[in-house]
Amino acid sequence: MALAKWQALVPIKQGTDGKSRLAGVLDCRARAALIRRMAQHVLAVLGQCEAIERITILSPHRPDGWLGDWRRDGGRGLNPELAAWRQGLGGAPALVFHADLPLAKPEDVGALLAMADKRRVAMATDRAGLGTNALAIADGAPFEFCFGPMSRMLHTAQFPDMPVVRRAGLTIDIDTPDDLRFAETCGFGPEPAASWNGSMPTPRLRNMA
Repeated sequence: MALAKWQALVPIKQGTDGKSRLAGVLDCRARAALIRRMAQHVLAVLGQCEAIERITILSPHRPDGWLGDWRRDGGRGLNPELAAWRQGLGGAPALVFHADLPLAKPEDVGALLAMADKRRVAMATDRAGLGTNALAIADGAPFEFCFGPMSRMLHTAQFPDMPVVRRAGLTIDIDTPDDLRFAETCGFGPEPAASWNGSMPTPRLRNMA
């Protein structure tokens, strides 16, 4: 029996206050460019994953040039927005993948989804092991999204045996100057990112349009 295809959601912050903890090293224009570049990378990576049927961006406004699914962020907070999105999936496998993972690779995403297929749920944490960078729920089991401080503890409390997939591409996010320096030592350089849709196969775009 074929495994059900995954529905992926990528929350993206918009506006001039994104990544405010980087204000000491990047001005607002540079931070906005970084946010866009990382999001472009993440969307391109997810678009290469055959297990993912649909990619949806959650943001206040549709990003310029994005041809795929878009869900308006109504300002209720990330967790209520995610709960409302998942409720509309009818129990389909759901992946929440943060947009600030500049070293993520398709094989990282594949490892996370494969683990969730086996164990019902799987997650990836930040470098500190306290936050949640990605979360995959393979069925319609009840689950409360708890993104924010100590989210790993709050998520695993619901599934004590939830596996954590430890791969550099899933753990290296960028929130602080130290994160940025660490990512640079791991290969995050000045190369331009792919366009919103340029790295996605054409059939995938048809599914998401």
